[in-house]
Amino acid sequence: MSKKNNSKKKKTNTAIVKELKQELESFKNKNISLLAEFDNYKKRTSKQIDNIRKYEGENAFKSILKILDDIERVINTKNNNIDSMINGIELIKTKFVNILKDLGVENFDSLNEKFNPDFHEAIMTKKSKKKSGIVLEEYEKGYTLHDKVLRHSKVIVGE
Repeated sequence: MSKKNNSKKKKTNTAIVKELKQELESFKNKNISLLAEFDNYKKRTSKQIDNIRKYEGENAFKSILKILDDIERVINTKNNNIDSMINGIELIKTKFVNILKDLGVENFDSLNEKFNPDFHEAIMTKKSKKKSGIVLEEYEKGYTLHDKVLRHSKVIVGE
């Protein structure tokens, strides 16, 4: 009986080894498939990110093109009345400011504020009766994009 048991064990062991080899092969194939799938995912995601970077300003540029159209209309008007041209330019400026606000760009007040190097760039100092370090004049407005300073305001500071 021991020969029979050994033979049965041998067959059982051979069957187990065969089954384990098949299982291992199946796992290898699944692993290869998952790696290929992940590689495709990385390529697809990379392409999407590239497209986002490439076209992220598209809506802003479309809005700015509307401003350009308005400027061209003012320039091409047959009516050379200065008052109507100035009025047209003021309307364009208002439209442009609103577009910038929609994009998260806003100017900030500097006049009569305490000089702050995080927001202001001092281009000059001037004697003043006001407290020292106060912004007396603004040469160029400063702007923020959401919570980040986009451009410091160029200011004259009292001393």
